[in-house]
Order: sequence, then C-alpha cells, then structure tokens
Amino acid sequence: MKILVPSLGESITEATVAKWLKKKGAVVSKDEVLVELETDKATLEIYAQSDGTLSEIYFEVGQDVEIGAELAEFIQGKKKGINLEIKQKTSAIEEEKNSNVSDLEIIEEKIMIPETVSAIEVKRSGAGNKITKNDLQEFIGGKNLSPSQRRKDIYAKQDNEFDGLSNTVQSSTNKSTRVPMTRLQRTMAKRLKSAQNTAAMLTTFNEVDMSKVIKIRTSNKNNFEKKFSVKLGFMSFFCTAVSFALKEMPIINSEIDGNDIIYHNHIDLGIALGAPQGLLVPVIRTVDSKSFSDIEKEIYDFGVEAKNGSITTAQMSGATFTITNGGVYGSMMSTPIINPPQAAILGLHQIKDRAIVENGEIKIKSMMYIALTYDHRAVSGKEAVSFLVKVKEFIEEPARMLIGS
Repeated sequence: MKILVPSLGESITEATVAKWLKKKGAVVSKDEVLVELETDKATLEIYAQSDGTLSEIYFEVGQDVEIGAELAEFIQGKKKGINLEIKQKTSAIEEEKNSNVSDLEIIEEKIMIPETVSAIEVKRSGAGNKITKNDLQEFIGGKNLSPSQRRKDIYAKQDNEFDGLSNTVQSSTNKSTRVPMTRLQRTMAKRLKSAQNTAAMLTTFNEVDMSKVIKIRTSNKNNFEKKFSVKLGFMSFFCTAVSFALKEMPIINSEIDGNDIIYHNHIDLGIALGAPQGLLVPVIRTVDSKSFSDIEKEIYDFGVEAKNGSITTAQMSGATFTITNGGVYGSMMSTPIINPPQAAILGLHQIKDRAIVENGEIKIKSMMYIALTYDHRAVSGKEAVSFLVKVKEFIEEPARMLIGS
C-alpha cells in the first residue's frame, strides 16, 4: 500500500516533510500519525489508514514533495515488524552507494549513520571544512525533528553557551549555526518580497486615545469572561471599528487583479499571529456580522491552534484585509507590509501613557500609534488617511460602534 501526499488545497502544489513520527520498520495502529508535512501555511498530519508496518520511507525530513508523490510504502495487517534497523557504518564508506557522503571524515568510533544522509545537510566544523564525529552525532540527533523544533533546540543550546559570558569577549573560535528556513518562512519571504517589488506601498500614521476603550474593558472584563468564557481584549474593538470603516471606504477592502480592481462586498479579516512555525494569518469571516464575544472566541481558538500547529490552510485563505498587532511584543511604531493581494494592512502598537494637549491643557492619556500601509496603485493618499481617521474616531468614541454612526 502506498502512502501518498494528499491534496492540500487549491493553491498548494507541494509540501515539505517536516517530521517522521514513525521509523522505517515500525509497526503502527490505525489512526496513528506517520508523518507531518509542512505547507506554505500550515503543518498537516498524515495518519495510518489501517494497522500495519511502515516498510519503506522515500523522502527524508526537509525534502520537498509534490501532491500525489509516494511518501512511503505501508504493509497492511498486524505483524511482528520488519527488521529494517539502520546499519552501522564504520570508518569505510562505500563510494558508489554513498557518493554524496564520500567526504565524510573517517572516525575511529562507530556511529549510527542513516544510509540516506547527505553531506550537504551536515554542518562542517573540522579542519579543512571536514565533517567531524560531533557534527554527525548532532545531525543524527536532530534529523527527525521538525524545522521549528530544530530551531528551538539550537536557540536553547546557544542560550546555555552564552550564559555567564557577560563582561567577556567571545572567542574567535565560536561558530555560527545554519538552520534551514521552514517552508512557511520561505513562502512568507517570497510573498512579502513580491509585495515590495509589485505594490506601490506607502504608510500613513495616526495616534489613538485608548482611554475610553480601556475604561469599558476594565469595567466589563469580569462579567464578559464569566458570561462568554473568554477574555475581553482590544482586538474585538479594532475588528469592529475596521469593519465599519471598510464599509465607508470600500476601496480599502479591495485588491488589484491585472488591470482591474476587485471590490469585496464581504469583510473577512486576517489576524496576524506569531507561532512556533512562523507568522500565521487566520481569517475571521464576515466580521461585520459578529459580536465582540464571537470575535474574541475565534481569536482565542486561533491562538490555541497556532501553538499546537493545527490551523488549516482553509482557515488562512481569503482574507480581504489584515490587522497585525506588534504592540503585544512591545513595538511602538512600524510600517507593516501588505499581505498580497490585499490593498492595505493595519498595524497596531503598544499602548503608552503620554502627555497630550487637549483644549489647551496638558493631560496624561493612554495612547497608541496606528499605521496603515496601502497600495498606492489602488488607494489614494486621501482615502488611506480618511480610513485611518475613521478607525481612530470609532475607537475614541466606542459608543458610535453600537449604533453604527
């Protein structure tokens, strides 16, 4: 029985093998996870359809696979298992069979080396750019980890290495570590760079007095959480304010397609979230028809799914506008990059108490900078500034959102 790469969505043509959870020769039960595949937008699991044995594995961790490709061979039926343990390789490496590892340094101690190991994948820390025993051991120890797990291990190791090095100049023998980008990171890099190369991006800024929203949130957060089992955050206020502003300024809720501008009659907001595997942008559908509790519940669920890697491609497709909140990480000001093919993106930032002149008096207010990056090919400066002012007005007078004025 062949294990094939399934169809992963209309726009996805290939994936990357992120992690094998079962080794060659493993006896597995129905519905156990065999392998994790990383797509442009999410990590997906492939399950065993029946009891059996994973007899062959054709793609290693980190390799790209096309839709329909044969990942592995699976023998159905419970068996004692197939003795397919990886053979030990000693100091002699067969040149014909393993030409891609012909330059591995010969070592005295025996090391378990996967037969499909490529010298390109192993870092080289030995003299003359050779691969040492420690290099092999580190590689083998991390080969079955997903890209995000490998990064975590590397960061943890680096933190340990730098502990206690204060007031000490690092030695020139310290090494840098090369970590492959995940498929999600590679795709995001291409998309963002494409946006820079294609769109005529410009950013306009404003500042928002958050005092009234903070007061409403403070006085209602306990009852809100008790009633809806979710915390009342600031994002539901901004999602609602944006939905009202987009209805008044439909050009912001559009996209360019060739020589045409497509105006969307629906408002599907992408909410940028940081996750172990990279930036994810799940979508709240028809946000203009949803209550604060509906919005907060969806955002909470997205956060949980982002952490455990269970967000699906469908959940991250079709946004007409995006909100990104760098304020949760302490950002005071930024120029967000448009998420193509959208025409604009709203950036939120940290709330800070600042001295503000109001009616000739200096007052301390809780202020936030907001930024709108827009595609100047479709959106004029006047339209962009007007949209940002409308968002500001709804947030500063939240009662207006109750009556939609």
